[in-house]
Amino acid sequence: MSIQPWITCLQSGILIRHLETRYPEQASKVDLQRVMGAAESFQEIQDARAFLTDTSNWIPHSVFRELVKSCELATGQKDFTYQAALAYYETVKTQSPTLIETIAILLNDVESVFRSVGDWASAYTNYLQLQSFVCPDETQTLHILSRYLPPVDPGLGNMSLVQGNIEGIAMLDPSVETVACEEAYSQIRMEALVNEFGDAYAITSKKDRITVTRRSTGEVVLAGRAITLVSELVPVKEDRAPVPQPRDEQLIARTQPQNRLAVWAVGDTNRAPTDLSSNPESLCSAVRIERGGTLSAGSLSTTIKTGAIYSAPYTHYRLRWTNRPPHANNAAAAAGRSQFLTDRRAFAHRLFAHLRNLQATHRHMLTMFLRNVELAQENIQLKQELSAQQETGGIIGKSAPLQDLLSLIRTLAPSDTTVLITGETGTGKELAARLIHQLSRRKDRRFVAVNCGALPETLLESELFGHEKGSFTGAIAQKKGKFELAEGGTLFLDEIGDISPAVQVKLLRVLQEREFQRVGGTSDLKANIRLIAATNRDLLAMMEQSQFRQDLFYRLNVIQLYVPALRERPEDIAELAQHFAQRFAEKIGKSIAGLTPDALQLCLAYKWSGNIRELENVMERAVTLAPEGKKWISPDLLPNNLRSTTESAPSLDLAELVDRVDWSALLKTLETRGSLTGFLNYLEWTITRRAVAEYGGNKSRAAKVLGRTYRWLRKLESEMTGPQSPGHNPSDK
Repeated sequence: MSIQPWITCLQSGILIRHLETRYPEQASKVDLQRVMGAAESFQEIQDARAFLTDTSNWIPHSVFRELVKSCELATGQKDFTYQAALAYYETVKTQSPTLIETIAILLNDVESVFRSVGDWASAYTNYLQLQSFVCPDETQTLHILSRYLPPVDPGLGNMSLVQGNIEGIAMLDPSVETVACEEAYSQIRMEALVNEFGDAYAITSKKDRITVTRRSTGEVVLAGRAITLVSELVPVKEDRAPVPQPRDEQLIARTQPQNRLAVWAVGDTNRAPTDLSSNPESLCSAVRIERGGTLSAGSLSTTIKTGAIYSAPYTHYRLRWTNRPPHANNAAAAAGRSQFLTDRRAFAHRLFAHLRNLQATHRHMLTMFLRNVELAQENIQLKQELSAQQETGGIIGKSAPLQDLLSLIRTLAPSDTTVLITGETGTGKELAARLIHQLSRRKDRRFVAVNCGALPETLLESELFGHEKGSFTGAIAQKKGKFELAEGGTLFLDEIGDISPAVQVKLLRVLQEREFQRVGGTSDLKANIRLIAATNRDLLAMMEQSQFRQDLFYRLNVIQLYVPALRERPEDIAELAQHFAQRFAEKIGKSIAGLTPDALQLCLAYKWSGNIRELENVMERAVTLAPEGKKWISPDLLPNNLRSTTESAPSLDLAELVDRVDWSALLKTLETRGSLTGFLNYLEWTITRRAVAEYGGNKSRAAKVLGRTYRWLRKLESEMTGPQSPGHNPSDK
């Protein structure tokens, strides 16, 4: 059985208030807004603290797990949840208790309170099962079974909180003097236990032996062995109170005939583990620590005792307590009290039933609220994607350069590698970035785009990283930046070449450390995003002119993706023109079928310096100007610059091209350049200049097309334009 796990904010409030009371300085370092962001849509809640401390609210377990982790890191205490629970029940004695604590105080008896432990579990969470029993031959001892349901994988913080709640509730009985809750065995998996301390330790299994070693030194820290747990029938004290029994699916251990309970117990630890496949209902496996030790990471540490048992199907607690010396021994009063307790327990059960119904309704309403928020976000994202398609025309075409681009996108999309998209204005760089996101593992999270060239430096920094209230004039409230809004998703920085040196430095830190601070803030925030940048500028040339940081360039340029200009894929012009013409015709309500052959030929001959965006605008103009009833776009509907396009020279073989040049002109050029070598050098430079012009001044791209490097091109440029160049002629520049 797998559920959507939720927990009441009564428990998150316990942690937050203990943090603020006991560790006020560290409390300011815990970003509760970031904690809420552990669950999608909860980041939209404005006042995180108010929400997390309101006992009528519920949160997903993912948020609670993040809160536990943040509190542990801030305080350096691995048993923080245990201490917080004990501190909470101390305050209950002097302050107004909640309904749940009122029931415990009403029952006024440890054994009676924990007979209703299953109701306690359903009042706190929807993923924790609790069950208690008392053995007839034990005094002032109570057994509690605890099981977390999938998909919750419990950690130390979960177990410590349950343990603290058990001891704290028991202490609400004024007759109790001391309480101790111990684990017989634990549901925590050994792997989950070790993983709480990051990558500092490695866990290995060989046959039935489990070893935990420190990665840095290879030192063995813990050693354990797989053991077999056996099903043991334990006699239990009969509960004669008139309280309805829970359903079988709510029980952890089932009651057998003659008031016996089938509970897991440790078998013979000296024998090898039994093959569980032979009798899976009466046997199960666990891990017993044979060599204890301490796990630590930074200021956090926990000691694992020899003999402790982990990876069990559920946790078995033993609760023992001592009572204060009685002031009077009145048997008659005790007998009357027993009957009173019976009636009060029946009353308590009705209260619990009412409470469960209220909380189920609250969870249902909260789920609907969150779903509405998710639908609103999905609607915004779909509109953004539709807008992007209308702006760029989509990735349309079957040319070889375009297919190479799509193939590379499909290859790199599944990874989280940073991508730098280059290409001229209007080629569809943002659409390529969106496609990378849609094909990535982050596709279910947000795609956030920022046009860096459209914002001044001061606004861009706030837009990217966010700002704190009062950090500058006009900052009337805290604002999340694009790095926070893109949490778990993809951040696309368009026109990256236009950012200032100051912003370049801050962006470099984010890429290196994966951390950032809001403007005016002091806390480091994690940047769990995939970064895609785009530019139509020549970043290599900007680096040489000290306009762009070299270290930032190499951080961005992990994988470079070049989006070809429209003139580099003329095979796609007809399909794109047809697509735009039909789309605008449907939008305006005209019956345009396409372009005439003459109009299409003009489009094919044109260079399209504005690329796809220019073609889109031309088609929109043509459809708008087309008379009603006209089905085809003719040349007269195209702009003058298309109709006056000079026909390109026919493609010629090099030998044929030389043969067409007048010999006297060749001799004159040879004489000017001094020799055939000088002439060939000048011809090389002329072709290079033409390539640079064809690619919009992007020397890096031009060099690549010519099969050369950027440094080679710059060297050739220096040689051919400098005053000492062979056959230098100022007019050549």
